[in-house]
Amino acid sequence: MEQYHIYPWEVILVIALVAVVLYVRRQQALRSGAIAPKRKGGKETPEDAYMRLRYQALTTIAARLGLPGELKPNDPYGVLMEMGIPNSVVTLAAFADGDARLYYKTGGGMVGGISHQNVRRAAQEFVGLSRKVLGRMTKVSEYPLPEPDRVRFYVLTPRGIFTTETDRQRLGETASDLSTLFRSGQEVVTQMRQVQETREAARPLMVPRPPVFEDEEPPAEPAPPAEPA
Repeated sequence: MEQYHIYPWEVILVIALVAVVLYVRRQQALRSGAIAPKRKGGKETPEDAYMRLRYQALTTIAARLGLPGELKPNDPYGVLMEMGIPNSVVTLAAFADGDARLYYKTGGGMVGGISHQNVRRAAQEFVGLSRKVLGRMTKVSEYPLPEPDRVRFYVLTPRGIFTTETDRQRLGETASDLSTLFRSGQEVVTQMRQVQETREAARPLMVPRPPVFEDEEPPAEPAPPAEPA
């Protein structure tokens, strides 16, 4: 039986090809606006974190959601609604399984809505309504952020990602399928904020203890009241 020998130059060639593929993919993502360039020093900034989470949402595949049945090519399974505001962008990502996430380009946001029925129902309705506007959208492979006072939608389907952008004020003044989708997205945000407010209201108040310095003993616990004789 003839034995096949792997030469060192073959290993080097494979590693080089993998490196080139990874580099090309990253450059494509940078050009598309899906991810932000790395800062010097390697520390992730709030904007870096936002772009990373946004990219994860845009590249979500339907198989990860555990949806029942088989999706048709034009069945939406996720929607991103992005609103440009002065000096920032707000991204709402909702999926057909009821998950919803809110990210701010300047940092912060809300996650974990899938565990709450009101959020889950609102998110699923939002994704379902996107079917009505899919025919007016354009299939894209680049994902720019909206400018201030603009709203951009991305709809995820097995056939690809589709998008459209419009003026924020126009969405609030006109009656259309796109304005209905916009209001549905706002309802998802409202439900997420209500969950957050409920959590904060239920959180017990913590009374801070006085600080303890290295040369001091910690303060003694107060003695229990004496029982009456």
